[in-house]
Amino acid sequence: MATAVNQDYKECKNNEKLDHIPGSFGLPVIGQTFQLVKDLYGTIDRQYKEFGNVSRFGLAGFRGALLIGPDLYKEIMLDRDKNFSAEMGYMGSLGRFYKGALLLRDHEDHRFQRRMMQSAFKNDAMKGYIGTMGPMIADGISGWGEKGELLFFPGIKKILLDVAARIFVGLDENDERAEKLNKAFLDITDGLMGIVTKEWPGTKFRKGKIGERYLIELFGGLIEERRNGDGTDTFSYFCREKTEDGEYFSNEDIVAHMSFLLFAAHDTTTSALSHMLFHLGQNPELQQRLREEAMSIDKPYLDYEDLENMPLMEVAVKEALRLHPSVMMMQRRTINDCELGGYKIPANTILFLAPQHTHRMAEYWDEPLKFDIDRWLEPRNEHKRHSFSWVGFGGGAHKCIGMHFALMQVKNFMHQFLRQYEFHLADGFSDKMQTVPLPKPVDDLPLVLKRIG
Repeated sequence: MATAVNQDYKECKNNEKLDHIPGSFGLPVIGQTFQLVKDLYGTIDRQYKEFGNVSRFGLAGFRGALLIGPDLYKEIMLDRDKNFSAEMGYMGSLGRFYKGALLLRDHEDHRFQRRMMQSAFKNDAMKGYIGTMGPMIADGISGWGEKGELLFFPGIKKILLDVAARIFVGLDENDERAEKLNKAFLDITDGLMGIVTKEWPGTKFRKGKIGERYLIELFGGLIEERRNGDGTDTFSYFCREKTEDGEYFSNEDIVAHMSFLLFAAHDTTTSALSHMLFHLGQNPELQQRLREEAMSIDKPYLDYEDLENMPLMEVAVKEALRLHPSVMMMQRRTINDCELGGYKIPANTILFLAPQHTHRMAEYWDEPLKFDIDRWLEPRNEHKRHSFSWVGFGGGAHKCIGMHFALMQVKNFMHQFLRQYEFHLADGFSDKMQTVPLPKPVDDLPLVLKRIG
């Protein structure tokens, strides 16, 4: 294994010389992108059954090695020899719009930057967030019952974006900048899927770049104001944080972290809730079981101390993330030559990790395609069979810094929603799932709601 970090690795081109590894890069340029978009799990499963845990794989202009299984994920995510670069793994994808974000930082730089962000996710800050969140969710869902049938995905996306704009940026939902923020993120998400990566007129990439510049202008223009204020939004915490030398973090660092945090926070939770309700909408008994947990906390809004009293809600969202991870493909790049799964992997090789397949491996999960929250509870505890058989929030140094915030948001929403509504999936609902750019039901999850009481 590698023992020293090659300091010049960021200047190196991707290695594509992997003829000694079984598999296929697929078609020129696009690789196996079309198959993956059409059927992600099936594509990965066929690759695994034919070639094993390590295979050659091509995706959206990149050629590398596809890795499957918790043993490999543990080795890569713990990265004890500092041989796997998240920055270079994502540079050709997320890095086109979110360069400098926490996920795209390596080793000591990552640890240093993460410290700046941690103050915004400590208990005192979280207690402030939950006080803001409850009434906003209540306002957002108050009129849902009158509609009878509701497309859940756009409905919850709007609520969570408003919550994110207020809690993370300190913008009221009626502030015109909040709407521009939403458009910028939608354009960037589309831009990430663009085949053309030049700012040619009419391309998705160009629209995404315009969105990126808007975020830089918005956040950059607010830093001094927030630094000198006493705001309790995440942005203000970032602006006031100092290094051990007493220096503020740079404007560039703050803008990069804010941009990606907003992108990651509301989209991933929107995805997780949509999949969770997809399964609960088909299982009235389980839905009622979770409702009883919500009813046991007899107050309109949760307090921070109530979160630990919702264990069923927590394992329900984890089960949704097991079957439908919000991040379908993780990436790293090797820094030095190494060995993975019995194969020599050259330096600068892109590594693709597909959590969904590992989350559904029968070696670690009983009836792995079934939505079953009891697998997480005593006495089964299936998630303890391997510490990396579930990576719904990543793992190791790059484990999602907003994990507890996301769980808090899910519990807040479900506490209010289940106390007010019974629901089932509308007739003719689709069981097909979109996996990229954001995992969700293809029909936006049409629900039929009935107000309780």
